[in-house]
Amino acid sequence: MREQLRSSRQAEDFDYVEDDELLGYLEELAPHIGWVVIYFNSLEDSVGCCLRDLMVRDQIQDERLDVFLSEMLFAAKSRALIHLYGQMAEDWGIDTTHAQVAELESLLLECAKRRNEYAHADWIGMKQGPIVKVKSQSKTRGIVHRYKRFAPADVEEDIKFIDAARHTLDQFHECVLDQVHGRAQGATTDG
Repeated sequence: MREQLRSSRQAEDFDYVEDDELLGYLEELAPHIGWVVIYFNSLEDSVGCCLRDLMVRDQIQDERLDVFLSEMLFAAKSRALIHLYGQMAEDWGIDTTHAQVAELESLLLECAKRRNEYAHADWIGMKQGPIVKVKSQSKTRGIVHRYKRFAPADVEEDIKFIDAARHTLDQFHECVLDQVHGRAQGATTDG
């Protein structure tokens, strides 16, 4: 099983990984984890570019918008973009549906979830298995920790997922822009 939920008391039963094993494991995974960050940052940049396209079309104004975007985390940028797409689907008479917008929102949320598992994992506190705590939540019955086992193939799958999501966003955005500007979908304009 790749994922396990444990209470704080149950988690005490896990033994820590010895330092040599920990370092070997991290040396194997670290380059892959770096690619998760690289592709996720590219996705976040695409979200920002989409926001710029929908809100302003002037270099000076784009720079002003960047003041706000630079202060926003991925979740806020994504939520703003999804709300703009939703408004467009509702009020602008385009063929994009709320279901398509909701599907894109789910995709962006899943990317953030996957990236956060890497960014916030307790890598040094790895337990036998080897498993890593990726999230802790307070619930009515106490703290619940989510542990996950990562193999290079799993990380590669997440990299591909995030990269594909970026391409999906770019295609979705181009389709929306084509509709807004009355262009034939997939057509390009020359000068």
